[in-house]
Order: sequence, then C-alpha cells, then structure tokens
Amino acid sequence: MLRVLRSAAPALCVGAFFACFYLATAGSDLRGNGDTLLRFQTTQSIVDHFQLWVYNPDVSGPRVVTGVGGHPYEYYAPGQTLFMVPFYIFGKFVAHHLSLPYGITTLYAAWTLDLWLGALLAIAFFLMCRALDLSLRTSIILTLIFGIATPAWPDALSGLEQTQVDLFLLLAVLFGWLFVKRGMRDRRWLILSGLAAGLGFFTRYDFALFVPLLALYPALLRWRTGERRQIVGDWIAFGSGVVPFVLAIGWWDYARFGSPFDMGLKTPTFFEPPWISLPGLLVSPGKGIVWYMPEVFLLPWAARRFVRQWPSLTLLFAAIVVVTFGFYSLVLYWHGDPAWGPRYLYVALPYLILPLGTLLESWSRDPRILRLALVGLVAASAVFQASDVSVNQWRFWYRLEVAEARTSAPFLWGPTEYHYYWDVGESPILVQMDNVYQVGKLIFLGDQRYRLTAPPNGTRTSNPADFYPINTFAFWWADSFHAIMGARTRAAIAVFLAIGAAIFLGLLLCLMTLMPSRRRIVSGSSEAVSGAAS
Repeated sequence: MLRVLRSAAPALCVGAFFACFYLATAGSDLRGNGDTLLRFQTTQSIVDHFQLWVYNPDVSGPRVVTGVGGHPYEYYAPGQTLFMVPFYIFGKFVAHHLSLPYGITTLYAAWTLDLWLGALLAIAFFLMCRALDLSLRTSIILTLIFGIATPAWPDALSGLEQTQVDLFLLLAVLFGWLFVKRGMRDRRWLILSGLAAGLGFFTRYDFALFVPLLALYPALLRWRTGERRQIVGDWIAFGSGVVPFVLAIGWWDYARFGSPFDMGLKTPTFFEPPWISLPGLLVSPGKGIVWYMPEVFLLPWAARRFVRQWPSLTLLFAAIVVVTFGFYSLVLYWHGDPAWGPRYLYVALPYLILPLGTLLESWSRDPRILRLALVGLVAASAVFQASDVSVNQWRFWYRLEVAEARTSAPFLWGPTEYHYYWDVGESPILVQMDNVYQVGKLIFLGDQRYRLTAPPNGTRTSNPADFYPINTFAFWWADSFHAIMGARTRAAIAVFLAIGAAIFLGLLLCLMTLMPSRRRIVSGSSEAVSGAAS
C-alpha cells in the first residue's frame, strides 16, 4: 500500500494543485458563451423536468433546432450536458441548505465542471510524461508548463467543452501507448483506449476524426512486426469501448430529431478556403497558435530528439496535429470566436508540448541560448494566459467595436463577420495585457477614463457593458456582477484555495527533490527497448 501511495503521490499532488489553482482563478462570467449556456439549460431540463428540450432558450439562432414534438433543442452532442448533471444537482443542494439563489448557484456549480476536468487533464498529461519514461522532475515541470503557460489554462476556465475533449483524447492516446509499450499483449489497455475515445465522441461529434488514428496506430505496428492476424482482435477490443457511446449518441439524436443520423446541424459548416484560414490559425496576430503558445518555436530542436526516442508515437502525434489543423481550416468559423485564441486547435496542445520534455531532460547539456529561449518563451506565454483570465474577454470585444465603429467595415456580430485577425493593433494578446493595466488603474487608482459603459457602436450592435463584468477583474471572488455569497466569504474561499495551491505546489517541489528522478531509458529508442523487453 505504501508503495502504491508513493507512486501515486506526484499525480495526486498535480491534480490537487491544478484543482485549487483553476478554482481560485475561475471567472465570474456565466454568460460568456452561448454554447455552454444552451447545454446548461438542457441539463436543467433533464434534472428538473425529465426532458431533453428547453422551455425558453437564452440563445437563439441555428444552435437551437425544432425537433420531436415541435420543441426547441440544442444541437450538441450530450457529453458536457450530461456531465453537468451531478454538478447541477449539487448546486441545488447547496442553494437549498445555504439559502443561496438557485439560479446563480446552479450556474456556478455547473461551470466548475471544466475546472475539475482541467485538473484531470493535467494528471493525464503528467501520466503521459511518465509513460514516456521522462524523469519525475521533467514530468512535473512540463506539466506545470502545460497547465499554466499554454491556453490549457484559459480554456479550462472558458466553460466550453474543449477541455473535456482534450482529456478523453489524451487518455485514449495514453492507454494506446501503454498497450504498445508493454508489448501489445494486454488488450485491456485497448478497451480503455476505446472507452476514452467513445467518451470523446460522446462529447463532440467531430471527435470521430481521431478514432481511426487511434485504431490504426497499433495496427500499423502489428503489420510492421508481422503480427497481422492480431489486428482484428485489437480492433474488436478497441471497438468494444467505442460502440456503446456510438449507440448512445444514436439514441440521443433519435430522441431529439427522430433519427439516429440527424444531429440537428442545419447551417453550412465547411469549405472555408484553407489558404485564408490556415495562415490565420498558424500565424495571424489575432488567432495564430504560435503567439498564443510561443513554446512551439522550440519544436524544431525538440522534435528531432523526440523522433529518435519515440518514432512511432511521433507519427501518431503528428497525425493528430495535422488532422486537427487540416480539418478546422475547412470550417467556416475556423477562428472559434468569441474565444481566446484558436480554440479548436487546443485538442493538439499536449502533442505540441510533450516533445519539449526532451529539452528539459538534457537541460545541463544544452546551449545556454536554448535554455534562455525556453525560459523566456514559457514566461511570455504564462503572462499571455494570465492576461486573458484576469480581465473578461468581452472588454476586448467592446474595444474592438469601438475601434471598428468608424471604419469602412464596421463591427458586426456573427462568426463570418469578424475581420480583425491580421491587424496587429487589434490582437487580443496585446489588448488583453492593456486591459489588465486599464482595469488596474480603474480599480486601484479610480481612473474613470477606463470605465467602459457607453454604447461602443451606437445602436448598430449590443453593448457588452450591459451584460458582462468588463470593468472589474474577471475572477469570481472579485466581481459583483454575478456575486454569490458575501464579499468576505468569497475572499475567504479564495484565500483558502490559494493556500491549497501553494501547499500542493510546495509538495511537488519537495517530491522533485526527494524522490528518485532518474529515467529508466537513457539512450536509444524507448520503443525499441520496450519491444525487446517483451
């Protein structure tokens, strides 16, 4: 038992740290995106009325579709909606026993789903590092980089379903890799990989893109080693985990729209010219992944080492990244706005960060300029993410409306209307950092020049200041827009969470120092060594 606890201690500390950290830095904007709001209303209908349709949807447009019985339904996969159910019930319990308002309490409770999933994603990432035989020190540092200095942090706080998708894909990859690493003999790992993939598809329909990649990965290795007769058995094991969720999705769609093949999607989705969208996703000042996660500039140095150590796994990682970028470059709303950065690409984040572990493993032997570059890029990225979570994103949109009000192309709401992506001055990264400065001066120095209240674009568009807390810091404990409990109680909880995060971070640092940190694989290919061992 002591040995098990000792082995699990680092992962548990990782999860506890990120749970406290994400809960402490969570925002108060409970209406920030219509997608999650519609899913929440469906959760509410399921729990309170035992139905899948929404009485009075807060969001109109193509996301609400008339279905069975002439009722309005949201058109999403059921994953996030159903995962919110226990949180919604807990919110009702807390509201009842603490005499809190039911509406705001259940919203806050449901909104914490992604925060807990974000902590689980950090654990999965840490376990993937360990499965790659990275040292304990490298695994902890790399996980902290992933969870704080990449968009994984703002995304976990966004309330969107992307964190849930990222978690299930990473778990599917982890279990598939453990199957391969341990000699491709124990198909229970493939069943677990299939279950994780099924849950991913249960959360987002387009997760189906990754299912063939996950199934083909061990099959190609079987083919290469001459074990071709084993492929069908592998696919049966993997499929046994996926199929139940495919059937559940079919029932979900049949119950809403009368057919297991009708997802309710009625609007055009594809055929954006990739020569427009792909550069936007990669390098545009408004959405380029290289700016929202600048650590990727070091991939050319890290990737060569990663390929030598894990050649077949590199192909799987590359396939996931290429499929993600390629698919979403064809989507009309490739930018995913309103959102921080190219949110549809965040499913690829773990596979862009994991290769950097090779730089940390050879830290003392690498040139000083490379080490300084890594520290600088990680620090810059952490500042970028912190600026986003510190001030509500709708302050950026307010300022964008103002900036474009007197141009030849005034601002309009709509996923095909936004056009700020190549204007450096309108980059959300730069504007958000300035927003932190402005709100700080407004709050601490009373500088009223930075209080945004007037309609930003006349009567042409709605005013974000009327609906969102754009003149305060975004943290739930600092905002009065959607206040829950008294100010002192909120402050006490925030301090408790901050202390908890500090304690678990301290424990992680102690574990890095006290526990053995040597790698089991020192040179050569880890895949080759594990294959020889089997």
